[in-house]
Amino acid sequence: MALQGNLEDFELTDVFQLIQLGQKDGGLRIQSETDVGIVYFKNGIVVHARTNTFSGESAIDIILGWKKGRFVFNPNEETLERTVDLPIQQVILEAARRIDEMNKIQKLIPSFEVVVQIVEVPEAGVEKIHLKPEEWKVLSFVDGSLTIRKIAAKANLSEFETARILYGMISSGLVTIATQAPPAKKEELPSTPPATTPPANDDDKKEGGGLFGFLRKK
Repeated sequence: MALQGNLEDFELTDVFQLIQLGQKDGGLRIQSETDVGIVYFKNGIVVHARTNTFSGESAIDIILGWKKGRFVFNPNEETLERTVDLPIQQVILEAARRIDEMNKIQKLIPSFEVVVQIVEVPEAGVEKIHLKPEEWKVLSFVDGSLTIRKIAAKANLSEFETARILYGMISSGLVTIATQAPPAKKEELPSTPPATTPPANDDDKKEGGGLFGFLRKK
């Protein structure tokens, strides 16, 4: 009998553990409403993952965020690619960390469909901020018209990673949320009431350590 089911009935982390316990080889194919992901296992260890857009750990980030869809494990599906070398326990720990971070991010970014824009008159001190190349890449697509989902696609980053970078920018007053698009789709951040971005205060700066302080806590 094939290992298959519905994401509403089974947690993907439980499915991963089952594959590990059996030390199985094969591909776990996950079909969401808008994307397809495949996680490949060798002796129960994750060796490669991909979606229609991303591969490696970025693909795992996206796949573990899906809450609806179907999955099926095919022991005959193999790959020569090796983009991941993670034991299942590490995958689960990373998932738990992302859930904690996602809860923090969601306070400022309720959905991947929000539009962000650069703050026209930032507070004093913003001009001293030093951005990393990946942060510059994300910022270069912030034009007041693109959603976080579209910025992620253009920057070739996962939606989670893009939201995390923008969380730091919003917290530090460099970027703000412009508008919120129509209701979130299935795999997006859970919907919450629209929120305006509060101005950065001293407590926020102490907690986050300035721009991207939240990211440096990793």
